[in-house]
Amino acid sequence: MVAAGAALGWLRGLLAVGLLAGVYLLAFVLVTVNALFVVLVLWGAFSRPSGYGSWPLVVGGSIAAIFALLYGIATVSRVEQPPPGAVFLPRRHAPELWRLVEELARELETRAPTRIFLTPEVNAAVSEEARLLGFAVGERTLYLGVPLLNQVTPTHLRAVLCHEFGHYAGRHTRFGAVVHRGAASLESALFRLRMTARTRQGVSGYPWFYQLVVGAYAKVFLWVSLAVRRRQELEADARAAEMVGPAEAAEALREVHALGQAWRGFTGMFVQPVQRLGFVPADLFGTFATMVDDPQVRQRLAELRRNPVEANRSWLDSHPPLARRLASIEAQSTGGAHPPDQPPPLVVDPAPVAAVQEKVYGLARTRPTELSPETWAEVAAEAFAIEPAGRLLAAARAVDRSARATLATVLDLLAQGRQDELARRLTEAAEPREQLAEALFALVGQALAGTGQARWVLSWTAGYLLVPGDDTDRGRAELADLEALVTAAAHDAAAVGALRRGLVRRGVAVREPVPLLLRTVSAPAGPTTGVDIAGRLPDFVAEELRRQDSVRRVTLVVLVVLAGLWGITVIGRDDPLDRPPAASNLRTSWPTLPGQQPWPALPGREPGLPSVNDPRWADPAWPHPLSSYFYRPYLDPSNPILDALLLNDAIVVKRGDTLTRIAARRCTTVRHLQKINDMGDRTTIVIGQWLLVPARLGSPGKCD
Repeated sequence: MVAAGAALGWLRGLLAVGLLAGVYLLAFVLVTVNALFVVLVLWGAFSRPSGYGSWPLVVGGSIAAIFALLYGIATVSRVEQPPPGAVFLPRRHAPELWRLVEELARELETRAPTRIFLTPEVNAAVSEEARLLGFAVGERTLYLGVPLLNQVTPTHLRAVLCHEFGHYAGRHTRFGAVVHRGAASLESALFRLRMTARTRQGVSGYPWFYQLVVGAYAKVFLWVSLAVRRRQELEADARAAEMVGPAEAAEALREVHALGQAWRGFTGMFVQPVQRLGFVPADLFGTFATMVDDPQVRQRLAELRRNPVEANRSWLDSHPPLARRLASIEAQSTGGAHPPDQPPPLVVDPAPVAAVQEKVYGLARTRPTELSPETWAEVAAEAFAIEPAGRLLAAARAVDRSARATLATVLDLLAQGRQDELARRLTEAAEPREQLAEALFALVGQALAGTGQARWVLSWTAGYLLVPGDDTDRGRAELADLEALVTAAAHDAAAVGALRRGLVRRGVAVREPVPLLLRTVSAPAGPTTGVDIAGRLPDFVAEELRRQDSVRRVTLVVLVVLAGLWGITVIGRDDPLDRPPAASNLRTSWPTLPGQQPWPALPGREPGLPSVNDPRWADPAWPHPLSSYFYRPYLDPSNPILDALLLNDAIVVKRGDTLTRIAARRCTTVRHLQKINDMGDRTTIVIGQWLLVPARLGSPGKCD
């Protein structure tokens, strides 16, 4: 079994090496083909300058695209860096955790990790430094999420660790390290090609073409590598089931999935929106534990464990579907022994956990203010209520064109039956009236909170709740009645009057501005007043823009140098327009056809074309000319076809002449003129040039 696993690991390693080699081979082919094309274009530009005026686009576009491709592939680090927010966990801060890790590694007959990092997420992962394309390995690293350590049971933690060490035992990390390098290279190259194209450096289309080719290979690369990685996940699940039992392994997988959903909801729906206002909980992971302990949240987590649902799955997911993993685990019939459920604390020093939280908050653009969990909860509840209330006032201002929208402005619009218009300004949701009712209740509740009759409290399932200031049953009943009036007014204009009267009875001045302030900390709130922590330009984008500036300067220097050399070439030519010399298409000597006598030489001069006015035209040794422009070579009268084909005159090109006009005058075609003048496909003629044309056998100006 071990030998088979090792052989399979080596085969996968060779596959990874082949995929990585394909990345560099593709880059080499693209660069080579591009270089040959550039050399060909430059050779044509310097040999015939007038016909290659577009060479700057070819050279300039090539430089930008090639730099983006090579830089993207060559600058990827060979050593995988820890994720943002990861903190090294020394042995002295968590001796029991290190002991558990080494014990499980021995049971799985594999080398234990040499480093442990804590991360701010519900996840666990392992990596291994792979040198020499995976044939030599270095340090092994285990990544453990702080929320995972705090929330799972010891048995579930053992199952999670056995799954991760199953990757070590199956040599999965070697394949993963090599594949990660190839995937990172492709991703980096595609990003830089895309940025080059969008910043208009690739005006000739090279970045788009390279992006298409590299993107096609990236899809093949990911399709093959991800198929192997999903198979490796199933193998690691099987090893975990062998160690702790199928039931415990499946339950651990369900637990991690449910906690992951809860953590994403906690950070995305609660922490980050309030952090944009500048406030965070002083104990991030303790606040998450408070949310998990909430009865309604516990009920939802139990439902997620019973019916795990995966949303937004993609073909790029490195893990198989959760249902498939659970079915594979539960199909096993063997399992290991159960450890005790109450081990000593795994992390005895809170300093590393605090360092993880410090790194998470340090990623923000501005340093947020840390509040106690209780105060932060009050701020969060107020902020969540103020946000829809502020959007409703903004929508009313847009509909009514009022410079100062108040609660009375909203009630007047509702009384006029303009619910739909107001809802469309407020939201694009499928149920706009429901969103309108929620925003109206938030606005009314904020008005009541301003008078001290109510206050907002945080709800982990609903976001915010309005409770009476005296916290009595009567006050809660009155707020319930008021909520019913708000819902009715959002759907029916006739119910607005009852809502207005109810607010007046409670002493609410509807025509006064509603305070959109965080009363707990005396700070503004709302979608337009907070600190945008995501407004800064990402570091990798800024670095890419700086690289493009450098490439732009290099390209400009190259183009200036080539333009100077090209200009020298143009100036050094006899004819800057690259025109053919006069009569350059006429043959200096004519072949002797069958039955044709060679050209005789006139006495006292070399063989050639005599002048028209030469008195030796009367020499009986010369044939008589057929026209005043040229003479007719002597032909054998017994060959009438050749005689007709060679009946040509020579004319001088004048201003306004073209091949088409000359062909029309001589009752022939442009193609025939090109043929008898040995012009090829060229149609350019110049004034003073000699041309051969068919002789005028008939009446001038008439064609048979």
